[in-house]
Amino acid sequence: MVVSILFGLALVIVSGMLMGCSILPMKYATKWKWENIWMAFTGLAQTVLPLIMLESTVRRPWHVYGTVRTSALVSALLLGFGWGVGNTLSGIGYTMLGIGLGTSVVLGVTAVVGSLLPLAILFPGRLWSSSIAPLYIGVAIMLVGLSISAKAGTWRQVARAKSDTTTAADIKAFGKGDIRIGLIVCIVSGILSGMLNLALVFGDGIRISMLKSGASNFAAVNALWLPVEASGFLPTLLYCIYLLRRDSSWSLYFVAGSHWLIALVMAGFFMAGLSLYGLGAAKLGDLGAILGFPVFMSTVVITGNIAGLLTGEWRGSPRAAYTCGIAGLVLLILSIVCIGVSKASTGR
Repeated sequence: MVVSILFGLALVIVSGMLMGCSILPMKYATKWKWENIWMAFTGLAQTVLPLIMLESTVRRPWHVYGTVRTSALVSALLLGFGWGVGNTLSGIGYTMLGIGLGTSVVLGVTAVVGSLLPLAILFPGRLWSSSIAPLYIGVAIMLVGLSISAKAGTWRQVARAKSDTTTAADIKAFGKGDIRIGLIVCIVSGILSGMLNLALVFGDGIRISMLKSGASNFAAVNALWLPVEASGFLPTLLYCIYLLRRDSSWSLYFVAGSHWLIALVMAGFFMAGLSLYGLGAAKLGDLGAILGFPVFMSTVVITGNIAGLLTGEWRGSPRAAYTCGIAGLVLLILSIVCIGVSKASTGR
């Protein structure tokens, strides 16, 4: 029992590290524009690799999809599309604010919204129960943490030349976007990204149908992920095609020294992190909600911040920016822990 829990925790931690590093390679795709790398990355991570995993783990998956309740499929597709809008915005936000600050803001908001929305829709009566108190405490802590993190980002921006600050996602100026625009993008991204949890809840009929067909739990989860992720890719596809046409950047995909390998590495980190988290949570059993969720989210945030620090996102910033940045990070992690406790106590 103890060995299984420790092994599960190890898998969750490794999965969080992989997810936290999944955006890092994008910083080095400087021969491409943002739309090139983000469309290539999400296309591989949300369609190609999930499709390969589905075909390799589920027997006759398309036949089983035909037996799934229409409401489950529609829910997975529509809510997945909403999450996809948030995912597209996260790519812009990470590029503007950097991996560290961008990850902290997006995941902090996502953790709250992803926990609160299913509860409010499925069990509105529980919103006033004492068991939900940790969630509200987590929300309060998150708001304070975001405010402090925003202050740190403002000091970081003031310390650099105004000409270095951009108002859009620019790979060559990674982490040097305007703090106000970047924060708005990341907060909206976090709100919409919370729809991912709704997609998994209301689309769960897909997983159940796969289990009834004889698929393993791992394979059934893969079958649920595919429609959610594929529909989530559509907003990125549409927006990136618009940018590719506007900026005439299609040709960058075919130049010498193209960054397809970087996109593949990013997608590999993303899918490996997702799969290992599922395996780790399964190993934890009933402790998955208590330990799995907060450990995973906290590891992603910590890894993202370490990656941002090591790659110079805070270089040249005043000491006050570092101090506020660390304080904001600690508070955001604490809020995630509170949300994890709330998820365990409410059963969601």
